[in-house]
Order: sequence, then structure tokens, then C-alpha cells
Amino acid sequence: MATVVQKKQDLPLLGRLKGRLLGLSPEDASFARRGLPGVGSSSRAHLESILRTFIEGYNLSLRTADTGELAGRLDSSFSPAFVGFAYEGAGLYFALADLLLPRSESRLAAFIRANPGHDYIVAVGAGFAVARAPLGLRRLESYQKALDPMSAWCLADGYGFHQGFFHWRRFVEAREAAPASLNAQNRLLFDAGVGRSMWWVFGADPAAIASAISRFDEGRRAEMWVGVGTALAYAGGGPPRAAQHLNELAGAYRPDLLSGVPLAAHMRERGGNPAEWTDEVCTGLLGQTPAEASASVVADLSDYLDSWRGPEAEKWAGCYVALRGRIRRRLE
Repeated sequence: MATVVQKKQDLPLLGRLKGRLLGLSPEDASFARRGLPGVGSSSRAHLESILRTFIEGYNLSLRTADTGELAGRLDSSFSPAFVGFAYEGAGLYFALADLLLPRSESRLAAFIRANPGHDYIVAVGAGFAVARAPLGLRRLESYQKALDPMSAWCLADGYGFHQGFFHWRRFVEAREAAPASLNAQNRLLFDAGVGRSMWWVFGADPAAIASAISRFDEGRRAEMWVGVGTALAYAGGGPPRAAQHLNELAGAYRPDLLSGVPLAAHMRERGGNPAEWTDEVCTGLLGQTPAEASASVVADLSDYLDSWRGPEAEKWAGCYVALRGRIRRRLE
């Protein structure tokens, strides 16, 4: 694994900033502190443990200057089912460092290159930085261009999750729209992130999630169901029969819910971090193992990339939309 050593001159300023701009408290994982509707859910303990793992991964990144050492500590400190969330926290740290103290080479890009198995989840965590850094939203799309386009789209999903979770009254209850400044693909991904946040906001309650999505404009619902499917399969922790219940409640959006499952399986397969609940959801809803579901995503993505004949920039500007379309058609 390649090692990228953070420049020493960055560290003193980062140390001064972390208390104000970079600091995260374990209390941020508390459903009660956020006033979430799911505070009384039986899934709360599991979902809060995921949030605490994210925060621990972030704080470990703050304390570890050598990124090769950091990856080793992340891998050894968390169980396979949870280690992806720790890498997600690392993504927030490296993106904040980039946005607050820019330099010629992106720290986030370097960390992803050194840990390609966790590329998607790290980039999702980086989306949190867009919400927390000054002018972060204005810089989101230019920042995406500094990253590998294969995973850069995940920033918008992470940004949507951040807004849906930390500002749920605005973005879930009041249904505030995706920022108009974002391009079409990023607006869809924002909605997927908001949908994924509902798994936490409502404590993995299928009926509450379905009811909340039904109140959004029809054009936003499909991607929100994708986000719910991804959370169901990657995060897990729902009540008994949650997958079957969601599958019934999704109605016409069932192929969208199902589309999120292979995406979650692909992230786990790439990271080599299996989880029992991912196996159960893939088997129960798709009739596939996570490896088979992941392989289908790889095949769909390869088909899109191999068949593209237009400008390179446009290929990536529509990559997620095209991939989603292929996955959905296969699952209809």
C-alpha cells in the first residue's frame, strides 16, 4: 500500500482549527441530541454505533499524520462490518483538509489512490466536508474534478446525507430541494443521500420512511428509494422483516429500492468488509450473493464505459445516471 505523508507545515494550523472547524464530538451520534423521530426505535443502538464509528475514524485521521499508518490503524481497530464507516469518517477529514488548506495535490485523492477498495465510501464521507467548509457547496463540482471520476460523484450523495441527517427538519420534514447550483446528476445524488439519511432519521422504520418519501415531489422519490436500499443493505440494523416490508411499501418504486442493494454490495465487496445483514438482504431481495450482486454492477458499469463514444467530460457527467438506469432495468 502506498504511503502519503502529510506535510509537516499543515499540522500546526490543522491543530488550531480542529477545535472550531474540524472537531466532532461522539455526542453528535446521539439521536436524542438531534431530536430525531427515530429516537425510540429498537434500531437506535445499532445506528448510533455506526455514527460513532464514523466519528472515531474521523478523529483517528486527525491524530495520524502518516496515511499509510492511518489505514493500518483503521483496518485493525474496527470489525469488517463497521470498518467502512471509519473510512467514511477519514474521507470527511481529508476533504476538510483540502477545502480549508488547499495544496497542489488533493489529500483526499491521494488517500483514495492508496486505499482503492474503500474509494466510494471515502468519497461519501468527503461529501460531509462540502456542508462544513466555507463556500463548500459553491466548490463541490470544481472539487469533484480533482478526484477520480469513478468515485467523485459520491460527494453529492454524502452532501445530501449530511443535510438530511443534521438538518432533517429542513430537508426531510420540510422537503427542501437540492441546491439549484448543482448539475442534474448531482441533484439526483443529493436526493439519494437524503433518502439514505432517512434510515437514521426514522430509526429504520419502513412505514415512517415510506410515508416521508411519499410527501416529496414525485420526481424526487425514485432516488430517495435508491438511498434507502443502499442503507438497508450496507448499514443494516433494521427491525425483523424490514427488507420485505420496504419491498412491499415501495410499490412502483420497488426497482429503485432494489437498485440500491447491489450498489451497497459492490462497496462491501470492493472493501473486503462483509456484513451478515448485507448477505441477508442480497439473498432475500435479489436472490443473489453480495459477490454476484457486485459483479452485476461491474458488468453494467463496464458496458456503459465500453460503449461510450462521446466527450470524456460528458461520459462522467452522466455515468451514475446511466449505471442506475442499467441496474434498474435489470431488476424490473
